[in-house]
Parts: sequence; C-alpha cells; structure tokens
Amino acid sequence: MQKHKPLIEKLFAKNYQLIDGTDDVFELDLALWEYEVLSKEELINRSAYLKLVDGIETAHFKTCNLQNLEEVHKNSSFRTKVFFLDGKYSTGYATHSLFPYRGKFHPQLIRALLNILEIKSGNVVLDPMAGSATVSVEANLLGIDSISVDLSPFCGLMGRVKTFALDLDLKTLQSITNAPKELLENLKQEKVPDYFINNKDDKKRSYYETVLLAFLDSMGFASRTSSSIDKLFPRVLERYISTIKYFQEARQELGLKIGKSKILQGSVLNLPIEDNSVDVIITSPPYSFAIDYLKNDQPQLEYLGYDLESLREGMIGLQGHGVENKLEIYFDKMNIALKEMQRVSKKNAPIIIIIGTNNIQTNGVILETKVIELAERQNLKFELELIKPIKGLQNTMKNESILFFTNLK
Repeated sequence: MQKHKPLIEKLFAKNYQLIDGTDDVFELDLALWEYEVLSKEELINRSAYLKLVDGIETAHFKTCNLQNLEEVHKNSSFRTKVFFLDGKYSTGYATHSLFPYRGKFHPQLIRALLNILEIKSGNVVLDPMAGSATVSVEANLLGIDSISVDLSPFCGLMGRVKTFALDLDLKTLQSITNAPKELLENLKQEKVPDYFINNKDDKKRSYYETVLLAFLDSMGFASRTSSSIDKLFPRVLERYISTIKYFQEARQELGLKIGKSKILQGSVLNLPIEDNSVDVIITSPPYSFAIDYLKNDQPQLEYLGYDLESLREGMIGLQGHGVENKLEIYFDKMNIALKEMQRVSKKNAPIIIIIGTNNIQTNGVILETKVIELAERQNLKFELELIKPIKGLQNTMKNESILFFTNLK
C-alpha cells in the first residue's frame, strides 16, 4: 500500500498546527489563505485558525486559553457552559460572550477575513448592519479602527459595551459593581436610571452601560426560564466582570494593541459616513425575513423606551405581506443598501457580504443570486463565493455564502 500523507501536512509546513475544531472545508480554505498571505510574524500575531506557527503558539490561541472560560461560566447552565467551551476559539473569547446575540457572526471567521484582505492598523473597517458589533470587536483586537452602524439602539448599546470593555480600567468597573443589589433595585424601576445613560463623564457612563447590558441579559434569561431576575442578575454581572477581567489580563500579558471604534445609530439605507472613506466593508444583511430582530429584542427595547413600530419601518426584511411582496421590498432596500456601501467605500475596496437563504420561507428564491445581481448593477465586481455550513439539527438553512466583491468606482 502506498504511504499516505495527511492533508494538513500537504498544506502546511512542518511544525504548523491548526487550532482544534478547524475541520470544515471553508475553514481549511481560510487557514490556507492566511498561511499564503501573512508573514510568519503576522501569522503568530493575527492568525485565526493556526495554533502553532513553526512551533510557536499564536496570539489567538494564547488569548483564548488565558481567558479561563471554565471559571467564567462556573455558574452558567450546563448548555451555556458547553456552548462557550466548544466555541472557545470560534465565538466565546474576548468580549463576544457579553450578551450572546442571535444570528451574530462567528468572530474567528471575521478575524480570518480581515487577515486575508490584508487589513492593518491605519485602515478603517465598516459594518453597516452591525448587530452586536462582532466586526468592530475583531478589528479592534487586531489594532484596527472600525465603524459600526445599526438602526437598533439596543444593538448600539451592545456594540458600545463590547468594544469599550476591550480596554477599560478594571478597578473602576469593580468599584461601580461592588453593590449589585443596589444596582438591581435601581434598574428594576420603570425606566433606565438617568445616571446609567446621562452621566456627564462619558467614560463613567460606559461602565454603567456595561451594568445595564448585564441587566438586560438577565431580563432575557428570566423571560425564557423560571428563574427570577433577582437571582440571575448577580450571576450574570459576575460573569461579565470575570469575562472582562480575564481578557484584560490576557491582553496585558500578550501586549495586544486595541483599535478604536465608532458605534453609530443609523440606517444602511442612508449611512452617516462620508464618501470614499472606508477601506473594507464586512457585513451580513438580514436573511430576508428569517428572523424578526425587533420582536427578538422587544423586552430590551421597550425597557430602554423605544417604540418598535417606528423602528420597524426602517428595518430591512420586516415589511410587506405575503412572500412575493416581502421579497420585492427586501430587494428594493438591499439595492439601496448596496448603493450606499459603494458610495462610502474607497475605489478597489473589498466588500464582503455574508448571507443565506431559507428556501421554505422564500418559496425557492435564492437570495445570494439576487444580491450578486444587484451588487454588480452598483459597480461592485463579484469575485468569489465561499460556502459555510450552518451546524445544528434544527436549522432550516444548511449553508450560508461568503460573497466577495470589489468596488470598481
């Protein structure tokens, strides 16, 4: 029998090793792309999928292991603990686990995309439909500045907290959170206490917003379980503080330089951004009407004092009656969104759109095909499609597409 050489040994040099769980074809593709594009030093400092580079542990691998997820999730449910431990390198590190948001990116994927596009310090990354600001967090972890835009004020809160928590003063956070019962009693009032959102000291306000997000996280848990918010809030707040603490320790030990973020409330249909000002766009629009994000976030938005119906009018994928009418409105708005992305990005800037199709909901209309068609009308050249499988027995979508475009204007 002819001796077989394993695929990984064929792809990578000796003493290069992938992070555990890097086994999907698209992950191997991205890992190899990183390997081809980045220098040895860059691979050590930036790689998303490599554990060892010529025998040296990568910064991403070290960061994830320094965060002590067993300790952070010691009071979490078994299901939650398993989810984050299984996603140790893909989604559970840094500040991504502060309010796990439905439908968010896998951060590890975003890191790889920034690497293969050769985005570095001095560039500006934009996500114009940012959700919980995963793109901004990943850019900031690599020392890159970013802009997040989302119409939902709750998403704005998540983005501010997750990016601010990458580089805060831990002693200040601990001093503000040393009386959780008193904080809880204030937060249980009918509206957000003024000093949580209107503090004249912007930095101090950011610390209080971290507490506020922990409260809203607890509110969500309480609505899905039989536990009371009185019991949940101290545990969730402790988890937030531990998450931030262990990341700060890892950041300091590894000397990570954190980039800056602008978190803006606004619409992708009319971006509050200058023409020709961003170097790369990475985003994921709503998958037609697959998820009603406003309904999903209703308790948090109502607590924050926002009217859902006024927000709904500006959202993509939440208007219309019947499949045909909903898709017509969806594609009309996506066309405007693509035009805006073309406007604000520089010439030859890469634009990546991650999207999937629920064939049952769309009556067989493939969103990816239509988005490519609309993008090319806006002078965005289609370059490449990578297929990413969606894992989980209950998912009605089996794959999502990573679509690569270049702005030709």
